[in-house]
Amino acid sequence: MVIMKTITKNCAIYCRKSSDEGLDQDFNTLDAQREACEAYIASQRAEGWMLIKTQYDDGGYSGGNMDRPGLQALLTDIKDGKVDTIIVYKIDRLTRSLMDFAKLVDIFDEHGVTFVSVTQSFNTTTSMGRLTLNVLLSFAQFEREVSAERIRDKIAASKKKGMWMGGNPPIGYKVRDRKLLINPDDAKTARMIFERYLALGSVAALKKELDERGIISPVRISKRGHKVGGQAFSRGALYSTLGNPIYVGKVRHKDQIYDGQHVALIDEELWDRVQKKLSDQAVTHKSHKKARDVNLLKGLLFDPDGKPYSPSHTKKGGKRYRYYISQTLLQFGDHPKSAMARLPAHEIEQVITDTMRYKLTEILALDSVEDHGLIAHIKPSAMPDAMLIDCVNRITVMQDELLLDINPETIRQNIQTHIDLHIPSRFEASTHTMSVPFSTRRTYKGSVILIADTTDHDPFDLPPYQLRNLIRGVMWRDEHFSGTTIKDIAARENLSESGIRKIIMASFDILQAA
Repeated sequence: MVIMKTITKNCAIYCRKSSDEGLDQDFNTLDAQREACEAYIASQRAEGWMLIKTQYDDGGYSGGNMDRPGLQALLTDIKDGKVDTIIVYKIDRLTRSLMDFAKLVDIFDEHGVTFVSVTQSFNTTTSMGRLTLNVLLSFAQFEREVSAERIRDKIAASKKKGMWMGGNPPIGYKVRDRKLLINPDDAKTARMIFERYLALGSVAALKKELDERGIISPVRISKRGHKVGGQAFSRGALYSTLGNPIYVGKVRHKDQIYDGQHVALIDEELWDRVQKKLSDQAVTHKSHKKARDVNLLKGLLFDPDGKPYSPSHTKKGGKRYRYYISQTLLQFGDHPKSAMARLPAHEIEQVITDTMRYKLTEILALDSVEDHGLIAHIKPSAMPDAMLIDCVNRITVMQDELLLDINPETIRQNIQTHIDLHIPSRFEASTHTMSVPFSTRRTYKGSVILIADTTDHDPFDLPPYQLRNLIRGVMWRDEHFSGTTIKDIAARENLSESGIRKIIMASFDILQAA
């Protein structure tokens, strides 16, 4: 008689709780999750399952990103070959992000690791299991977005009552017991900004005077203990201050203004004069801005040697084609080293603005579920390209990537000013560097087009009818592989055999892209 030796599987338990409330109790949520997972492992002892003693816990961390110490420790041990199977209480304990889930599955596959949900039985080694998990996570993400909608509705209702909804107080104010109070230390500076703007006539002149006088933004300590502020006022910050109805005792929500519950810092006469001045200047500069917006990246593009790109255009067949051309080529007839000499303007502008919209949470250093949900609901039309490019300091063009130096504080202020959405300031540095990989290919007419290379595209983010066909395709495929004929499936579904084959083949393409 041959005795089969059971293969030992090292099982790691991962537990997570979004808030740190109650973690100091003798038996908390993390303990409850771990107890359920340990019981499950014990039930599989005959299959060789063995519990790893190390505890991979994240108490007080959102599932909206992967920046969690417990998860990172688990991934390190996976890469070191110490883990065979991961046990979680529910899948959303591992992640609530569809993109992060795809990344985790890639890591699991690379190292031969599977995972089990105690309350949801799935096998990640099959395509059907993967699809089911993705659909499940889609619902988790949907639930998160619904929560964000509730938060926005609550903010709207509170602002109608004139309540301060949190965040960094405007210069001249401080927060106590969740209410705005005048801060005598900064109130004079705030009033002076309004008065000097009227006297000088422009924000540029105002900024110059403030810089010469050494007047800087107030210094404060963030919730994480970092020192922020204490820097020269940017033009964006000054525009934000001058257009903020908080200073006249009001609260803005979208395009509505409500009476606030706080004391005004300036009188209505001064406020009205400043707003008229800002409006007049906006009309004066409108034609200049329109001309400048044609070439959004003018003055921002440089090759690896620091040589700039200049806007240019050609006309062909009655159409106007815009480019950014290297000065190295224009002046010396040489191609820049490790970079394209001629960049198609529309494509590079779209690649940059689309990527910035997609990675707003990364640029703004956001990590809470609520912040992610609010950002996710900003409509692209609410953030025009020029508003995004205004936040870019410099773009270095490499052979296969663009390196963007971005001012996150400017984009935060633009969102707050133009969309009336308060984003917390959590920046530890004045600039954020972002890499945008790209590739090029020629069209059938010979034109060069530039395409963003991103591995973050979600292949399951499909219109309802396509997602339905994907699910049907995977189910029918598994049936067919199990012995059911295409003819039988077609008869049951009242479809043609060619239609069944088409849907099955389409499911292969989508899952391969995953």
